Amino acid sequence: MSDSQLVDYYEVLEVSPKANSYTIERVFRFLAKRFHPDVAESGDVQRFTGIVEAYETLKDPVARAAYDIELNSQKSETADLVNESRSAESDTHDRHKILTLFYAKRKRDMKNPGVGVATLEQAFDIPEDVLNFHLWYFREKNLIQREESGLLSITADGVDKIEERTILNAESSNRKLTDGALRLPDMTGGNAGTQMPAPTG
Repeated sequence: MSDSQLVDYYEVLEVSPKANSYTIERVFRFLAKRFHPDVAESGDVQRFTGIVEAYETLKDPVARAAYDIELNSQKSETADLVNESRSAESDTHDRHKILTLFYAKRKRDMKNPGVGVATLEQAFDIPEDVLNFHLWYFREKNLIQREESGLLSITADGVDKIEERTILNAESSNRKLTDGALRLPDMTGGNAGTQMPAPTG
């Protein structure tokens, strides 16, 4: 159980985490008999070894209790990571706002374009560890740099990034306007695409 990623012994034995000792032993005997290496039809050394390892831990109440604590902790951490992964869209939006501030500072004062971390913390309601993540991303992408003063400033690549985003947003808005115009409802009361009969006379 010292591995960074625990094997779920309950899944290995195909039992519920709430299974009692009798159920665990019964299922173990069934699976061990089925996957024993001496069984020609269904023998599986790797599967059998995993089943024995799982049983050795879960059959002992003390070892099982310790294992359950570690397994639940791992599952909780995994759930937290999943929730954080769902915030990727929000992170992208936050990075754009932060980089835009760097852009505005560079444009306003070319001689002193630097922005301090304290200023960023005051300007945006973002946890410190998340802000550090964004700043790491900017540095890795060469979007910001550190000035001699120790402050951070946007680079030419960062300026390009902001302007590319602005152009893309403008093009997206134009497409929506165009698509909306193409989908205007028929105001004549007739069905779209219906050919009007030619006048007779």
